Amino acid sequence: MPIDQVFYFDTDEGIELTKASLFSQNLLFNHEYWDPQPLLFNILLGKYLNIFGFSIITARIFTLFFATLIIWCFTQILSRSVGNIPAIISTLLLILSINFLRLSVSVMQGIPCLALAILAIYFIVLYSQNFKLYLLSLAGISLGISLQLKMITIFLIPVIMLYLFLIIPNIKQKLISIFTFLISLTIIFLIIGLLTSSLDLEKIFLFHLSSSLKEDYQNHNSLKDVILIYAQNFDFLLLTIVGIKSIKLKENYLYLLPLFWLITITLLLINHKPVWYHYLVLISVPLIWLASYGIKEILLLSNNFKISELWKHKFIIFTLIFSLLVIPVKLGIIYRQNNIFIQESQIKFTNVDRILTYQNQTHWLFTDLAMYSFYSKINVPPEIAVLPAKRLISGNLNQTDLLEVLNKYQPEQILIERFPIILDQIKPYLETNYQKIYEDKNTKHYILKSLNQ
Repeated sequence: MPIDQVFYFDTDEGIELTKASLFSQNLLFNHEYWDPQPLLFNILLGKYLNIFGFSIITARIFTLFFATLIIWCFTQILSRSVGNIPAIISTLLLILSINFLRLSVSVMQGIPCLALAILAIYFIVLYSQNFKLYLLSLAGISLGISLQLKMITIFLIPVIMLYLFLIIPNIKQKLISIFTFLISLTIIFLIIGLLTSSLDLEKIFLFHLSSSLKEDYQNHNSLKDVILIYAQNFDFLLLTIVGIKSIKLKENYLYLLPLFWLITITLLLINHKPVWYHYLVLISVPLIWLASYGIKEILLLSNNFKISELWKHKFIIFTLIFSLLVIPVKLGIIYRQNNIFIQESQIKFTNVDRILTYQNQTHWLFTDLAMYSFYSKINVPPEIAVLPAKRLISGNLNQTDLLEVLNKYQPEQILIERFPIILDQIKPYLETNYQKIYEDKNTKHYILKSLNQ
């Protein structure tokens, strides 16, 4: 992945990097700011960047570390589920799955959050094989930390509880196991929440489920989005169907974990708005886990394949051919997408150069694309450090708020690219105090009239 050539893989990268930068300067803790996510990710990222340097390469390597953890845990889990060779093949399919490589280097909470959730699942798998309670404590701790990175993995709590209830024969042991898992999760979640001021569940969890937010995104069809996700993973669906007949639940309870995971996250996303592209990995991980059973079945069949029985295995042969054919297609999509990212980045890096022209005279940069703040190393006002679309759509940031920020900080530069509505709301203030120095189809760049040209 061209981690040093792409301006951003996702606009949220700028938000997370800017928050990390402000945290490292102790600016966010001393200001009023809006953020519907826990703070642990940004604190850890800020500490990491303080040590290794505030560059886009080091920041993306931070996420890549967690992506590597996902790959390691996934391989370990599958080797215990289906054996080493199917596990390796399935892990390669995960790496090549839609958007996994992109997300693995995007500086966002998603991959770190998922990595620790899969680590928790790994500990649960180990527990189901030797029933040592300390593994449940480790699972609870891992998932608790995951929730303090992003609350999206909360759906795994009932998944794990149901799995533990089914695999443990003794009722007393069932209760002890579930209690051990839950108490470990709760304690670590509360400790981190207290240390990072991230215990406001209304803000970091309920906000994302609010009916008002769904109304704001009423044009989004979640069912259609989920169907599209499954269509993009059609090869894994076919492999899952192939593997279903080989599953014997009484002998292989591990099959239940990805099954419960897949059912739960599918129902959750169908009833959630909006469904963003980065949610795809939440479905592809359990789906590929299930598909690994199909891969195992195909490998077993190949060892005993007879031409005379070809007609019996038409569906399996079709699945194999289709799965092999889509691999170069996926590689082509990844290559094309990266080229598009690189091309689109050129004009944005040019914008950074123009911002840097006035760097010595600039204390604050007012922008709706926080990535410009990171590259130019000029702070944005903390009140607008987190500026996703949902904040404007929900009315959380209105004209009064914007004008208060402008009057308070009097930013020397204003660059608007994502949300033209902001310019409409601050137009009189702009005309009085700023002059436009650049404009194209998407970007408008202003500086204070008092700046030396």
